[in-house]
Amino acid sequence: MAYLIGVDIGGTFTDAAVVDEDGRITAAKALTTPDDLSNGFFAALAVAADKLGRSLTDLLVETERLAHGTTVGINAVVTRRGARIGLLTTIGHGDTLKIMNNVGRSTGVDIITRMHYPSSDLPAPFVNDALVREIVERVDSRGRVCVPLDEDGLRRAARELVSDGAEAVAVCFLWSFMNNAHELRAGEILAEEHPEVIVSLSHKVAPKLGEYPRMATTVLNAYLQPIMQSYTHRIEQRARELGYDQRVLFMLCHGGLAEGNRARELAVQTLQSGPVGGVVGTSTTAAMMQRENIITADMGGTTLDVSVIVGGEPLSRGNTIVEQHEVFLNMLDVQSIGAGGGSIAWIDEHSGSLRVGPQSAGAEPGPVCYGRGGTQPTVTDADLVLGVLDATTFLGGRIKLDRGAAHTAIGRLAERLGMSVDECSAGIVRVANANMSDLIRRMTLQRGLDPRDFTVYAFGGGGGAHASLCARPLGIRKFVVPQSDAASVWSALGVAVADIVKVFEQPIYLQAPFDAARLAKAFTELERQATADRTDEEVNGLTLSQQRFASCKYGMQVFEVEASVPDGKLDSAVMERIVQNFEIVYAQRFGEEAGYRDAGIQLTRIGLHVRGQVRKPSFKLQPSAGPEPPIAASRLEREVYWHELGVRTATAIWDGTQLLPGNEIAGPSVIELPDTTVVVRPGDAMIIDLHGNPVVTIGANSEIGQQRATSASGRTV
Repeated sequence: MAYLIGVDIGGTFTDAAVVDEDGRITAAKALTTPDDLSNGFFAALAVAADKLGRSLTDLLVETERLAHGTTVGINAVVTRRGARIGLLTTIGHGDTLKIMNNVGRSTGVDIITRMHYPSSDLPAPFVNDALVREIVERVDSRGRVCVPLDEDGLRRAARELVSDGAEAVAVCFLWSFMNNAHELRAGEILAEEHPEVIVSLSHKVAPKLGEYPRMATTVLNAYLQPIMQSYTHRIEQRARELGYDQRVLFMLCHGGLAEGNRARELAVQTLQSGPVGGVVGTSTTAAMMQRENIITADMGGTTLDVSVIVGGEPLSRGNTIVEQHEVFLNMLDVQSIGAGGGSIAWIDEHSGSLRVGPQSAGAEPGPVCYGRGGTQPTVTDADLVLGVLDATTFLGGRIKLDRGAAHTAIGRLAERLGMSVDECSAGIVRVANANMSDLIRRMTLQRGLDPRDFTVYAFGGGGGAHASLCARPLGIRKFVVPQSDAASVWSALGVAVADIVKVFEQPIYLQAPFDAARLAKAFTELERQATADRTDEEVNGLTLSQQRFASCKYGMQVFEVEASVPDGKLDSAVMERIVQNFEIVYAQRFGEEAGYRDAGIQLTRIGLHVRGQVRKPSFKLQPSAGPEPPIAASRLEREVYWHELGVRTATAIWDGTQLLPGNEIAGPSVIELPDTTVVVRPGDAMIIDLHGNPVVTIGANSEIGQQRATSASGRTV
């Protein structure tokens, strides 16, 4: 058997998805191990191997490809545990990171902080002022050398940085993306004199116009490289020891996989690689299920990650904010908030109101009900108290939950708020879901997209339990829990089935109507680079494809938008098509009628995605078994508190592993799967579609006739 395996490490759980040659998916979870994330990585694989009746060694020997979406980088950023780094930059530009384009205090902060701007602070830097050195050199905006590189001065500066403890050095010279000669020479000198020091060159990390974000991206890359090198080598070495003889691949934020060397060289591109896996998995399978407009909602233990797929294509962006620092990253557009199962409920001392998140209990100590030392109530604790979760079947019974401890912890909050424990638990869930709704609203309505035109794909451990409440206020009619229990490891599945992708970029400045000859020459050079960079090992057995793109903007604007460039000969008709594609993407991003062609359209950068396509699982249509669920699917009912009804009521509980395509269930009901739960709230209705996906229609159980949700005793609820 030739398996495809994807592993995604979250704040609470590490997920593994194993896909066999017939497209069958085995889902596995293990607690994340913060002290050494690689332990949780292999623990999740061991759970998967056990489910398949194999040893871990046997599983890895039979594995065709092992891929990983990692949170190592973002954890290092948030906890400030990256490397001690130095920065070499052009003389006169040593304060670029401190100036931050004069927007550092307000970038990426909440509205409360913006309202109190005078008392706000600049974000903590990733490089200390004492480790910044200015080098005599200068290249102008056309790439011409105005001042030669002072190699002696550079050698002195490098010695000083190394003697001050720099583990890595970022090199960011002015206009180096137009002429990289000085940066390349700086890299050579550093390699000659200090081979133990890791070097990041800005023209390789972020070859784009924008001095501050280019420098911030290069510095962040250097900050992450040592820790990423150590981590990826541990994963590769242990995998080899266990019998895996292929390359371990790592997910990058643009949605493609890369070999370990590239992930180490471009460590900054591993940020958000886990959540990106969920988008890749959704876009890969959505076409099979004839759905093109999708909102992905990945609710894990720590965060809710949301993205938007329009017409079958995920939205992407060319820059993002990392801890208030603007960085250049070509990435799928995934935005996150602290609204996961481990998000902590608390009372705002100023307003006396109930809040949830962004703080999380994480894997250590975890929610109170885990019995691992947690004392602050979380969303998972509230779900357990309400009856949505069962203390004995959580994660297939592998973790026994302590309902009494959760009840006591929430009781302390309830007493302060003057509520019953049930009301407080429902309040925690409703506040968390309101936060989720707000994120979806920002990702759709604020871009001119109508959420009512979309279906929500709810995955992660908590997606199916919360999707109805966060989708309902936006008028969204349906949510899908993809592939039932595989939904709990959907991001890991996306990592497993992602393609190998390399991105090649080159700056070029054209004004519409674009010069087709110049553009054709530039793309020819990029294609030459792509061919020279290719190795037989990387492309062996893969179907190769190339996708051209161009970054464009309206005149006088700062930010660029990527537009696709058609294949084939580049002529005047194609030039106009590029403009049209840009305006379509611009409207999707910022709303209809937001564009202004009279300002002119500028093309600033071109690129090439080289994709090695791998086999994908096939989800075959299955025959309908009819609307009535089998008797074997019915479990004993239990009391669940539904805030819509204001009381606890006997609720039908279903074994999701026994449900068949065509089966229909009306709310209120709870469908339990080994690693996730699907909640069909009062007024909602669910059907298992012919691909095996639970599909819930919100507020419309009349659409599937009379309520058919029967309890174990046989009565209708």
